[in-house]
Amino acid sequence: MDTMTIEEFKQLASLQDRAAVSVYLPTHLAPDGRQDAIRLTKLLERAQDELQARGVQPGEAVEMLAAAAKLPSVAEFWKGLSQGLAIFVARDRTRAYRLPHAFDESVTVNPRLNIKPLLPVVDRAERYLLLVLSQNRVRLLEVSRGRIQEIKSHKIPANKRQALNYDGADRGEQVHEGMRGNLGKQAAIFHGQGGEKDTAKSDIVQFFQIINRALAPLLNKESAPLLLAGVDYLLPLFRQTCSYAHLMERHLAGNCDLLTSQQLHERSWEIMRPYFDRPRREAIERLHDLLGTGKASAESAEVVGAAATGKIDVLLVDPGEVQLGTFDPNVGKANLCDRSCPHSEDLVNLALAETLLHGGVVYAVEPRQLPDETGIAAIYRY
Repeated sequence: MDTMTIEEFKQLASLQDRAAVSVYLPTHLAPDGRQDAIRLTKLLERAQDELQARGVQPGEAVEMLAAAAKLPSVAEFWKGLSQGLAIFVARDRTRAYRLPHAFDESVTVNPRLNIKPLLPVVDRAERYLLLVLSQNRVRLLEVSRGRIQEIKSHKIPANKRQALNYDGADRGEQVHEGMRGNLGKQAAIFHGQGGEKDTAKSDIVQFFQIINRALAPLLNKESAPLLLAGVDYLLPLFRQTCSYAHLMERHLAGNCDLLTSQQLHERSWEIMRPYFDRPRREAIERLHDLLGTGKASAESAEVVGAAATGKIDVLLVDPGEVQLGTFDPNVGKANLCDRSCPHSEDLVNLALAETLLHGGVVYAVEPRQLPDETGIAAIYRY
């Protein structure tokens, strides 16, 4: 599986060619990917037909798609599938991404790459830490939208037994270092205490204190949110000992010892999604507040013109919206038309690319979140 970073997304937005090819298809986690490879071959045949329809000579069209046409026979490529595949051909270069999103099947040939379907999977450096806690296992993981990786450190104890360094001792007695003996070694002083229940809780607290001290140097320069995962009765005890400033209030509840990294990623991301989605929700609220003031618009032709001049601060787009038309950069005017119109392209995709290239922010939204379900709206810088 691949990751679509915001930097890579912007780079794709900048690519233009006489005929740039964008191919999307949903994929499946089959052992050999054979059926998906067959479907890709058919989509590339469609791309070749569309290139020729735009005036590209047959031999040149075959040459443009040559690298992509080899992919169906590359067995190793199909082993890394996720839910969707995106392939782009522009400026004599082919780029292929195996991404965690089931794209609608499509082929587009235009001067500009069709990057709009990528919006839901763009990784905006939405990163967090996940601490999976139990008495039997401790894991610290770094997580983003498209990946999860365990942070290995010998300082973090593997479990409570290792942390407290005991095996078969009577935990009804607590040991601490006391007076030095004749050989200069510290003697142990034992104190009888409470009962097994108090001792067990005391051991857990001590275990968590050890974990907290181990985490301190690792997280010293961190600012990413830390999400806890574990059973409900343990996590409040860890919160009391944790000194990390960016601890999330919510947590992933339950015994997570046997969960795979992929399962942890899926379940923790559902909890973190609202946290990372807050800027998008706030942008939608700002849009509705500013409509009618001249500082925002949901008129597609106006929005396209504003995007081309760098006027847009935030663009809100329905990834499924297509508005065909033409744009004249000399006068900054967009006109809607159908496919029969010469040189028509998806104006929503154009506005998206221009907004990114001028330093604006783009968010994917649902149609119902935009005024009159227009499919596109913008907040202006001025």
